[in-house]
Amino acid sequence: MWFSNIYFFKFTKPFDTSQEQLEKALDELKFTPCGTLDMSKFGWTSALGHNSSAYTHEGSGNILLRAKKEEKILPSSVIKDLLEEKVANIEKAEGRPVKKKEKDQIKEDIIHSLLPQAFTKSSYVNGYIDTKTQLLILNISSKNKADDFMALLRKAIGSLPVEPIRKEGTIEVLLTHWLKNDSLPSQFSLEMEAEFKSPEEDGAIVRVKQQDLTADEVMRHLDTGKQVTRLALLWQDRISFIITDDLSLKRVKFTDLIKEQNDDIPNEDKLAKMDADFTLMAAEFAELLPYLVEQVEQL
Repeated sequence: MWFSNIYFFKFTKPFDTSQEQLEKALDELKFTPCGTLDMSKFGWTSALGHNSSAYTHEGSGNILLRAKKEEKILPSSVIKDLLEEKVANIEKAEGRPVKKKEKDQIKEDIIHSLLPQAFTKSSYVNGYIDTKTQLLILNISSKNKADDFMALLRKAIGSLPVEPIRKEGTIEVLLTHWLKNDSLPSQFSLEMEAEFKSPEEDGAIVRVKQQDLTADEVMRHLDTGKQVTRLALLWQDRISFIITDDLSLKRVKFTDLIKEQNDDIPNEDKLAKMDADFTLMAAEFAELLPYLVEQVEQL
């Protein structure tokens, strides 16, 4: 239940859909497995996995959602070999070159013929709506997957008025200011990892790991005009993460100071454990993420 990679967005209009309304809307787009000729399927599944049948789970004003994607596995090398074989047979039998449009159709036919016997793989996206801070928080490592999740949610409820917090070119300015001027807010402490990039197009990129970021050899990258595009931070001795230039958080880890708070709940009681962990995690993000938004919007 602990999120490890974060993309988050703010609502431009108050999210006022009730949990009951949301539950009904998600049911209309519930996940169903791939059919014989489907390449992929994407839909809503139980928010707490096999521990519950509900599509939503609410805790302290936070509504948890979970989407599932199933995809057919068709190795490109297999398709390529079959295509080349079929094209070669046609050219030999008919004494003519096979044009691109015909090749595309042959390739499509090959894919359809392979789909019924293809293996599938499944992946999940967890996210939640914080109705108090009016943020949408997703546990996802790429912007494309975030877009897919939001498109599915928008389709379910009719509209999703959210926007990214990032202002073009501002996050790296903020991170650079923090490091270069030793002005990191007191709630944060520096870890030992960062990425620096020259502002010009195709500029040099330097990655630093396991090194004091205030050391002279590190600071020289800033003196030459490079900007900080990734910075490892620790929030109030509770959450460590790498903040990036699009305001996503990578490699999020909650310290024992946080996780130990739920140690009294037995692991066997999976539903209670997941609920407690989710509530605890959301409470921490309800402090951290609005603070980051505030820092960005002050620029």
